[in-house]
Amino acid sequence: MKNMLFRTLLLYPALFAGAIPEDSLPQAYAEKILPYLNEKGHAGSVAGKGGITLRFFTIEKNEESAALVVLGGHTESYIKYAELFYDLRDLPVSIYALDQRGQGFSDHLLKDREKSHVANWEDYTADLKLFMDGVVKAKQHAKVFVFGHSLAGAVAAAYLEKYPGEFDGAILNAPLVRTTIGFLGTVAVNTIDLFGGGDGYVPGGSPYAATPFEKNKETHSPARHERKLRDYEDHPEIRLGFPTVHWMAEAGRMASFVQSGAASIAVPVLVLRADEDAYVDGAGLDEFCRKLPNCRRVFLKGAWHEILIERDEIRDTALAEIRNFLKEQSC
Repeated sequence: MKNMLFRTLLLYPALFAGAIPEDSLPQAYAEKILPYLNEKGHAGSVAGKGGITLRFFTIEKNEESAALVVLGGHTESYIKYAELFYDLRDLPVSIYALDQRGQGFSDHLLKDREKSHVANWEDYTADLKLFMDGVVKAKQHAKVFVFGHSLAGAVAAAYLEKYPGEFDGAILNAPLVRTTIGFLGTVAVNTIDLFGGGDGYVPGGSPYAATPFEKNKETHSPARHERKLRDYEDHPEIRLGFPTVHWMAEAGRMASFVQSGAASIAVPVLVLRADEDAYVDGAGLDEFCRKLPNCRRVFLKGAWHEILIERDEIRDTALAEIRNFLKEQSC
């Protein structure tokens, strides 16, 4: 009986850390999450490659066992992870959340700032290196982990390959290690890019428009979907529409790089895989995980791409896995 109780506590720590049910999120966001972030967090900026201004958010703990670098995905800012930061508040883990170039509060790169764009995917890893050296390493940490969602999952994986020894482990949340556009889509994107159309939106793409919950393909949680839209209303400067053709081509090149060097990632990696992901190719993600020397893949049945803003049943499982990974790897 004691062993069963211990295992329950280990597997479902989210239930004991005060995770907020989705139906309580609107009120809790105002009364609990924002006050916590305002009291404990600090926003800052650092120069990225080429002088691009990168903005970040930190929550540093006086008594810590590790640091966690958080990287958001395409169209994301660190404010999207406010609920996650609150859910990790009881752990002795400092948070360093970076908005990548062209994303969130960091500098957008084109005149039409709603176009998600990058000149070269390696700019992402170069920026992360500058953030690590200039901000994260300014304080000594026993261990440092990285969390990356979607685009940022691929960035984190590429960084692990390019700079071994910088991180002690990684949490990759629906990482974009292979897109779902397929061979013909890839050929089309690269062809348009080659003939000078790289700065245009991907075919069918457009500037930002709020997606009604009924038409979204990212989450089954109305409350968390609404919270995401509210962030865009409150902070219009972080809005992004579709990516450019060149961004899509560079994302494909980064995914190829990550796949080819996956076996060199020696640190423990937790991969969270959404069952019904519209953006990440599941077979490609499974292939990536098989190549890693130390990969734990968690398959989240029924999940769409945005695992950490999913309905409670899915999100609590993912949160439990994240908390367990941080606890076990920090020992």
